[in-house]
Amino acid sequence: MKIITNKSSLLNSINIVQKAVPTKTTLPIIEGILFEAKNGKLKLIGTDLEIGIETIIDVDVILPGKIVLSSKIVGEIVRKLPDSDIEIEAIGNNIINIKCENSKFKVNGLSAEEFPELPSVKKDNGITVSQNIIKDMIKHTIFSVSTDEVRPILTGVLFEVAGDKVSMVALDGFRMAVKSCTIISDSDFKAVIPGKCLSEIGKILEDSEEPVNFYFTRNQIMVSINNTVIISRLLEGEFINYKQIIPNEYKIKIKVNTDKLIDSCERAALFAKDSSNNMIKFEIIDDLMIINSNSLNGDVHEEIKINKEGNDIEIAFNAKYFIDALKVIESEEIDIEFTTNISPSIIRPCDGTGYLYLVLPARFKKNN
Repeated sequence: MKIITNKSSLLNSINIVQKAVPTKTTLPIIEGILFEAKNGKLKLIGTDLEIGIETIIDVDVILPGKIVLSSKIVGEIVRKLPDSDIEIEAIGNNIINIKCENSKFKVNGLSAEEFPELPSVKKDNGITVSQNIIKDMIKHTIFSVSTDEVRPILTGVLFEVAGDKVSMVALDGFRMAVKSCTIISDSDFKAVIPGKCLSEIGKILEDSEEPVNFYFTRNQIMVSINNTVIISRLLEGEFINYKQIIPNEYKIKIKVNTDKLIDSCERAALFAKDSSNNMIKFEIIDDLMIINSNSLNGDVHEEIKINKEGNDIEIAFNAKYFIDALKVIESEEIDIEFTTNISPSIIRPCDGTGYLYLVLPARFKKNN
């Protein structure tokens, strides 16, 4: 194998496939990246046997061939090379030379024959959506994925297509995020994508109208983004019927400025993080929202003007769970719906962008 390529293109491709390379494994071959050159193209593949990422770039192929190189080593080398053309040449016995201007490296590799093949996914069942839509949907839901392996199905995000609507749903037992968008489709299917896989997809996607293609089989997903393909297993099992969790009615509803609420909650959270349950308390009285938190280090008192329907209420939330949702909402104002101080509350942006966030309140002792 012998190729010539530019640094920026090669480094970008390495950064993409490295997202699938495991940091710790008992199988040395998958600590590497497969480099395969032929027909004017260089294909790079990384995998941890659950997620596989393949990307292709145009290069000058002087001699075709393939080899596996340590992801960590080749990534660091290319990152530190000058912004110039790079020559990569195999010199036998799985050894390559990497040259760039006045720099030359000799790197030991591994046989490409031992590298695992990525599974094939049929393109029968799938949809096409613009990258910016999917990137936004991931941003609005991924933080609600559970990290508790006791319920593996909740470590993924439900991807649901029903007619002309696609939804992503994530929940961890304390909060739930639902993001829906209208698409051009007449399909009906659902799958649970591992949170780790969806997070990495979000990092590769761009804020553009360029398409991203999703293809599903019974236990695999393939995502095609420009010249990059991500393949992952799907999570097995039945996802929770999330629609049953969403309250059908509310007793109290407030409208509040999003930025002012974020700022007040983040200030209140400075002391909340010192408490055992990271709790901030809300008192909604007439047209005022009072936000309090206290700890051994002191206490915080915040007040925000609101528009309110219904009775007054005193309720508390885990500061992180509450603020996580506010940070991804771009609407100038939000609606918050309450039923009781022990029932789930709903946060919705006022711009009608198809987002719903459900959060369970925290237990607290009422002031006498």
